[in-house]
Amino acid sequence: MSDKMVMQAPSLAQQIIRRRIVKVIIYVFLIAYAGGCLFPFLWSIMSSFKSSDAVLVYPFRPPIEWKWTNYPNAWVKAKMGMYFFNTAMYAIIATGILLVISPMASYVIGRVKKSNLLYLYYTLGIMIPVHTILLPSYIFARQLHIVNTRLSIILVYIAFNLSMSVFILTGFMKSIPKELEEAAIIDGCGRTRTFFSIIFPLSKPGLATIGTLAFLSNWNDYLVPLIFLTNSKLKVITLGIQELKGLYIQDLGLITAGIVLSFLPVVVIYIIFQEQVIKGLTAGAVKG
Repeated sequence: MSDKMVMQAPSLAQQIIRRRIVKVIIYVFLIAYAGGCLFPFLWSIMSSFKSSDAVLVYPFRPPIEWKWTNYPNAWVKAKMGMYFFNTAMYAIIATGILLVISPMASYVIGRVKKSNLLYLYYTLGIMIPVHTILLPSYIFARQLHIVNTRLSIILVYIAFNLSMSVFILTGFMKSIPKELEEAAIIDGCGRTRTFFSIIFPLSKPGLATIGTLAFLSNWNDYLVPLIFLTNSKLKVITLGIQELKGLYIQDLGLITAGIVLSFLPVVVIYIIFQEQVIKGLTAGAVKG
């Protein structure tokens, strides 16, 4: 018995060593991956405080002379403040309307009048690439005489995010216990009051999920404003950054300052709502 224990001891020690080595390798890989993901953000922030020559000559060195004027110049002279306001307006309004429309549609499809055909209709919308419907959307908007207006951008953003929102929320609606809805109906609540008093508040994780995803998509969009807008006063921040790049002269410090102004809001919003996003996706996927 003692001989067996002596023979087993090295094997147990080897297993422990192997597990530790595997953990070290995994942690090294994860740290390297995280560093690779964070590097563009850190480089942009660091470069935004440099002059254009410093960015070219010392691209990876921290700024020796901090150029604080890049941000005021980008905000005022380069009109990034106006583009920032336009982007926020389009993203917030489109996301707000989406958070009202998509739960209503999901409630009807998932709980009131269950229609697999209608659910399939919304699901197929996810499979269609956005780029393939840009031209038909533009032609339709031109027929309505709303091209080069704020309304066109908001409507297109709502339409492009509606399929994914209904797909996520329908699964989430099915996970809500039916007893709560039945109790509300027994107490005299109609469909409308039941929805806004019971279903809608319980759908907060799902709403946070689609709201965050839609807002990020709307904020970072480049193609839709490029096609639908020609008036510089209506353009968004992604188009503003593109305009900072001249044909012969470009201020890299100014450009990186504009890039930082464009990604900071979405990073902050995602950090705040990331837990709700994960909860909403897992609830809809597992229980739906």
